[in-house]
Amino acid sequence: MTAHPGQQSGPAAPTAGTFAAPTPQEPGNGGSPVPGPVVLPSAGPAWQVPRQPTSPTGDGATAATAPPGAVGAEEPVGGPGQKAAEWGWRGRANRLTGRTLTLTATREELVHRAARRRLLRSFSRTMSVVVANPKGGAAKTPTSLIAAATLGFYRGGYTLAWDNNETRGTLGMRAEASTHQQTVVDLLHQIDDFLATTGSVGQLSAYLRPQSARFDVLASDDAAGSMEIIDDEAFRKLWTALCRFYRLIVIDTGNNIRAANWQSATAVADCLVVPTTVQRDVADSGLWMLDHLIRTGRADLAQNAVAIVSCADPKPDTALLDDIVERYRQVVRDVVVIPYDRLIRSGGRIEYDRLAVPTRRAWLMACSSIIDSLGIRDQD
Repeated sequence: MTAHPGQQSGPAAPTAGTFAAPTPQEPGNGGSPVPGPVVLPSAGPAWQVPRQPTSPTGDGATAATAPPGAVGAEEPVGGPGQKAAEWGWRGRANRLTGRTLTLTATREELVHRAARRRLLRSFSRTMSVVVANPKGGAAKTPTSLIAAATLGFYRGGYTLAWDNNETRGTLGMRAEASTHQQTVVDLLHQIDDFLATTGSVGQLSAYLRPQSARFDVLASDDAAGSMEIIDDEAFRKLWTALCRFYRLIVIDTGNNIRAANWQSATAVADCLVVPTTVQRDVADSGLWMLDHLIRTGRADLAQNAVAIVSCADPKPDTALLDDIVERYRQVVRDVVVIPYDRLIRSGGRIEYDRLAVPTRRAWLMACSSIIDSLGIRDQD
């Protein structure tokens, strides 16, 4: 069960999931070295190498405004006694010798630790992350779900994944099963209780679906024949109430940028996440959306965005992947590539601890970049 202390309505007692960040040995890690196309600062193709945040013109002008610890920044990744290897054969050797032999961690492991520390950044208010691409099949729902799972797992809860699809979203279907079928529409019918001080976190939990990675899911309405629509007023009420109980809200969106709830979500967004697969039409749709935001007065949102390129095939077209990454890098603050994962590709329920190790490590890097973007926005 995820803990939800009210941010303005008084603290709630933390549950078993609300403690410090996990140890470097991730679930299912097994001490294996870093495989796959995880974004790390080493030589290789362009999409494997992170860089400092750049301006839309690519001149690096905004790098100075990045918060301490931003991706690519020159920072210590481990002090004395903090560089001992935990991963791979080096970590096994350290454990077998009781650390009498101390082998240094690889650069990849140290970068992973630094990213994990950045995930613990605090903010002055509830921060909203909006996941959007008007093309169907862009991996919006898996992106929303795994981003919330990663943030909840490492930050110890207080994170919500909200399906804000204007029609029938699938976030509830891809999340872990719940004992009830309550949706955002059911919550909306009682939202005035949660806008007032009478609504408690215990009452709110009746509408949420707790997940094992220490976050919650608020599913969209999936009742056959239902015609209820979330308009701008309804979205604002929901968002205002949910901000009382969560630190981070990850908002999944639908495909219609003209929908009232889509526009309302981007209006409150602190960080825009643009998911795409390694397909030209899907990538073009995300770039078109970014251009739309720039032309309609939201250049700040586009420039501070994070693009997530998910590989839906174990052997993606690397030339196309490089091209997509470089095109997005001309517009957004950062781009992260997520390797192929059979669990995500299956279309079934996604449990964080069943994701492959390379997937979890890549998502940690992606979420550290999202946190960096939120840090920039929090300084505004």
